[in-house]
Amino acid sequence: MIHARVQHHPSRSKLLPRLLHHLTPFSPRVVEHASVPPNPWAGYLQCLQDLPECSHVLVVQDDAIPAPGFADVLPLIAARHPERPVCLWMSSIPAACAGRARRARPGLRYIPLGPTNIVPLVAVLWPCQLAINFREWAQTASRLTRADDSNVARWMRHNKVPFMCAVPSIVEHDDFTPTVKGGTRKESKGKSRDRVALLLAEDARQYDW
Repeated sequence: MIHARVQHHPSRSKLLPRLLHHLTPFSPRVVEHASVPPNPWAGYLQCLQDLPECSHVLVVQDDAIPAPGFADVLPLIAARHPERPVCLWMSSIPAACAGRARRARPGLRYIPLGPTNIVPLVAVLWPCQLAINFREWAQTASRLTRADDSNVARWMRHNKVPFMCAVPSIVEHDDFTPTVKGGTRKESKGKSRDRVALLLAEDARQYDW
């Protein structure tokens, strides 16, 4: 069974209906977090608290836009990867992984993320036990930052956990929505290659997962 958690900032409430429509089969729980300064890491970690009994937990950002057929294929991806987290969205970074995706032979649906400094977290399907292991590691790890993607990558490298990336992506990232973390980088209005999917499925059901 798959359970869904939505990483949500209260300033983005208008985004929720379009996302929750696709997550209904997975009993989604919206996990709201806001702080000063903004802290995506704290919000991500909160999504992993008090998990119900399930085989996998989907952690998805509130600005994700699932492709048609998303809910139909997610159980297939979970069955294929009972012990590996799967990133359901990937952009032009990490560059090495993006290069493998571009060169992938037709019919290859998953590629290894490989050692990297960031894990693309727009939508990740976690085996539940690995999500729990990660949560427990985070409770004692030192020198963690506000950047959720780099903290997950640190855990991945430290524990040699093989993450996979779906090819093509089955969610898009809404690049017209400002980032939660803030700073000088807001939205790039669809023009930033590192904030939109490198390869995106028009309909996830068209692929053999």
